[in-house]
Amino acid sequence: MNLRNFTLSGLFAASSLFALSLQAQHSNEFYNNGALVHIEAGAEVHVWGDVHMQQATGTLENNGLLKVQGNMYSDELFQQTGTGTTLLENSDVNVGERQFISGSYAVRGGTAQTGVNDGSFYNLELNNDQRFVYLVNSGAGATPQYVADVRGSINFDPQGLGPTNATSIVTSDIGMTGAITYPANGSAYNAEFGMMNVAAGQGNYINDTWHQSGGDNLSLQDNGYIIGKHRRAISPAGGTYGYFIGLEPGAAVANNGTSRGFQYTHFVFGANNYDVLSGYFEAGSPNSSAGAAIECSGYNMNDFWGDRHGEWMFDDINNVTNGGTYEIRVWPQDPTSPWIGSVWTISKDDVFAYAVPSVLHNDCDLAPTNLKRTGFEDFSAFGVLSGIVLLDVQITDLAATAINNRFIKVDWTTSKEVDVDHFVIERSTDDANFVAITTHWATGNSQVPQSYFIDDAAVLPNINYYYRIKTVNVDGTVEYTNSVVAALTKDGNVQTVNIFPNPISEGNATLEIVSTIDKETSIIVYDAIGQLILSKEINVQEGLNTYSLETNDWPGGIYYVHINSAQSSTVKELIKSE
Repeated sequence: MNLRNFTLSGLFAASSLFALSLQAQHSNEFYNNGALVHIEAGAEVHVWGDVHMQQATGTLENNGLLKVQGNMYSDELFQQTGTGTTLLENSDVNVGERQFISGSYAVRGGTAQTGVNDGSFYNLELNNDQRFVYLVNSGAGATPQYVADVRGSINFDPQGLGPTNATSIVTSDIGMTGAITYPANGSAYNAEFGMMNVAAGQGNYINDTWHQSGGDNLSLQDNGYIIGKHRRAISPAGGTYGYFIGLEPGAAVANNGTSRGFQYTHFVFGANNYDVLSGYFEAGSPNSSAGAAIECSGYNMNDFWGDRHGEWMFDDINNVTNGGTYEIRVWPQDPTSPWIGSVWTISKDDVFAYAVPSVLHNDCDLAPTNLKRTGFEDFSAFGVLSGIVLLDVQITDLAATAINNRFIKVDWTTSKEVDVDHFVIERSTDDANFVAITTHWATGNSQVPQSYFIDDAAVLPNINYYYRIKTVNVDGTVEYTNSVVAALTKDGNVQTVNIFPNPISEGNATLEIVSTIDKETSIIVYDAIGQLILSKEINVQEGLNTYSLETNDWPGGIYYVHINSAQSSTVKELIKSE
């Protein structure tokens, strides 16, 4: 149907907008070729095909409901007004098909252009049975990257059926034909979805991941969120503004080590003039300031995540200078990240761009979940730093081994102890959420190695169990080890590991592995700040196995050698002297 001027009241039903077949329908199309179209309050317009909105005189005044079961197209001239709802749904036709929004259903500029140069939706609801609605950059016009904005609210699950029904926005046409392949970095998404409602808070996001999971870390919830780029209008009065962004459904799916699912962050503004803030998530930049000490309430901070985690990228689209200070909070959803460190903080720019840190990091916390940092101004890359508090104890060896297919033995050795109170042995099944299973008293003060172990019989077969040791000092300070993993299987396994010479000054170190079974094993080496030095796969045979570690190119320092298999995991400390 081609329209000039048209007013729709009540329930609108016209054969040119409807089809009687349940098969895919993209030929029953609704064209607005420069018309002024009114949908009155209480009216419903159901379009079983595609919608085309175009021309400078083309305006849709929607105060009712526009229900679309095809795709939506517009040029950069079309205008949209009213306080009605647009629902993208494929329940009657186009079942099993992907839906997309193409063109410029957007506020073309900052908030001053809302209602002036504006093709944006008021309320947008998403109910595609494939759980995704794609934004397609047409490549035309002055600002084609702003494909879709809303001025009211977005409802990811209008039926309220939960995670398996919620529909995410994908800011790219990556899935329109063939297999879906998600880029590893948010910068590769060529469209952007905007929330141009300046109201602070999360109320204008309905049935999204944050509301369903409460923002808890590792929620593994996959309700609707923005996959790729997302922008928000910011009120000059300030407030809290959240970004529900990610790279791929499924928080446990990794690429370049980056957890690609939902990554939540928010900003708390006072009075400001930022206007519109745009952001996305991506694989982390290399840690160019590796090893640099950054003061954070007395602790040395280092970037332990780097490109194994990721970073949030933000920019105010008008490049405002002196726009006002703000607080940032992050909720990383990273089940594959190494959760180590005693204190955490948020870094901006200095770790990712400069060799010498330029800002003191004085906002710290005990966990990366709900981590905050205050006093920032302007925008760029944000990432997470972890600091190790070096207590007067060093755990040099930590191992977890399945014994006779009956229990897992966890043993560790300290090279020295000064005023150490006790150890807490913690266990996890996902290497992220640890719980204490027992405590073990420490010798307390010793200048010679001390060995400890516990036997954990409360385990089931064919489950990976991760263990770490929390050292508790007399004054209450704590330190965590890396984790090791073991599992009971139908075959018993005992693994003994030795490294010599240790310390080593030059040449190759010899790694000995004695195993009671044949198995595939990995050797992974990290330095003291968590950077990957070596990773290789080997085949361990029953009996004695020897391997050489080439250390000539390693700087002096402490290295942690992980020997991991499906049956057992051991960590050895290797010291390289200058």
